[in-house]
Amino acid sequence: MRERNNRVPNYRLYREERGETGDFWLHCETIPERTSLHNYEIALHRHETMFQIFLLTAGSGEVGGNDRVRRIEAPGALLVPPDAVHGFSFARDVDGLVITALAEKLKTVAAGDRRVTEFVSRMRAVSLASQAGAAAIRALKAVEAELATPAAGRLAMLEALMTQAIVGLARAALASDPQASQPGRARAQRIDDLMALVGAHYRQHRPVTFYAERLGITPTHLNRVARAETGLSVQGLLAQRLIEAAQRDLVFSPSPVNKIAYSLGFADPAYFNRFFRRAVGTTPGAFRAAEHRRLAL
Repeated sequence: MRERNNRVPNYRLYREERGETGDFWLHCETIPERTSLHNYEIALHRHETMFQIFLLTAGSGEVGGNDRVRRIEAPGALLVPPDAVHGFSFARDVDGLVITALAEKLKTVAAGDRRVTEFVSRMRAVSLASQAGAAAIRALKAVEAELATPAAGRLAMLEALMTQAIVGLARAALASDPQASQPGRARAQRIDDLMALVGAHYRQHRPVTFYAERLGITPTHLNRVARAETGLSVQGLLAQRLIEAAQRDLVFSPSPVNKIAYSLGFADPAYFNRFFRRAVGTTPGAFRAAEHRRLAL
């Protein structure tokens, strides 16, 4: 399959080779804006380092790729993961948005939740005629509005909105899945409750027993559920949350590394440095410098 994919044209944006600037990671345009130039027919192609979300607010279309055709109708969306071969045939009354973003953003959002990881692993057509779907539509439209009006905190806002949109699409797909079992939904709810507790207490470095007692189950059972649903133990989820917060603070705040360490509940900045380096592969200071250069902050 990989050899076959290599014979399919690879673009960032359809029929554009590499026209964007080096810091390009997110692009948004209307569906008619590009498809109308090609008579509403988009030939098979792929995006090796990008993923796409198509939001249909009117009309319909057919999506081809890997010997399968999917029909999408408004209100609906299509998620196209990196390197997935796809082409389109849209109705003339189609309207909506297409958002193209770096693949690494998709990986970041999917990390730590197996349901989202599974959702983004392959091409998905999702009906958005639900409450969860409406939330995804709002987030995708907000991405368009944020890109159109540069303002303070734009990068952080776009990151948050893309996270909201991807999770919203996954929730809409799960809500409409008749095969989702009741025990599976119960486990998913327990993980949601756990993640809420982690979000409230991760800076306090609580033991697993704290979370298990709050959820009314044993630590062993909680770890078993966490691994089944996310692929990580409770301690792994806590470490992941600490690293995400550390990376965010290192990039978007001017605080010295030692102050960030204290704010995250580390009594010893040297231990924080070792913790960060084990997880990320570089020191907090080197990570900050590299990200500032990349984002030209």
